[in-house]
Amino acid sequence: MILSSDCLRIPSAIFLSFNLLCCSEKNSTSQEQLSENDSRKSLTYEERQGKQLYNKYCAVCHGSEGKGDGFNAFNLEPRPRDFTDLKYMNALSDARLVETIMRGGRGVNHSPLMPTWGGRLNDGDAAYIVSFVRYLGESNE
Repeated sequence: MILSSDCLRIPSAIFLSFNLLCCSEKNSTSQEQLSENDSRKSLTYEERQGKQLYNKYCAVCHGSEGKGDGFNAFNLEPRPRDFTDLKYMNALSDARLVETIMRGGRGVNHSPLMPTWGGRLNDGDAAYIVSFVRYLGESNE
């Protein structure tokens, strides 16, 4: 039995239409959810760079939202700093935060459990992390 090309086109067209319909509904729903769930301002370039570095080096202890509740936090005493504590964080200059990142907790007379990142990061990377940490504090107000 030989099928004509028209017989093959109809199922293909139906399949394609169905996929387009499903994908467009999925995208519109996820876009609506994003706009509803994320009322925060969009990230600047510095904050985006800082987010990548923060997630790689800091989130395991400080948590993805900066609340000091990362995976390792429960094994540490004292607990990692909560970056959403604006009263404390606003009292610190960006330079002090960069210094803390680069020299570690011991280097600035805080917890010796915070490692020094000066061997892996440069001052610019630390400044990006500070930008993201400030963003976390602002977005959790």
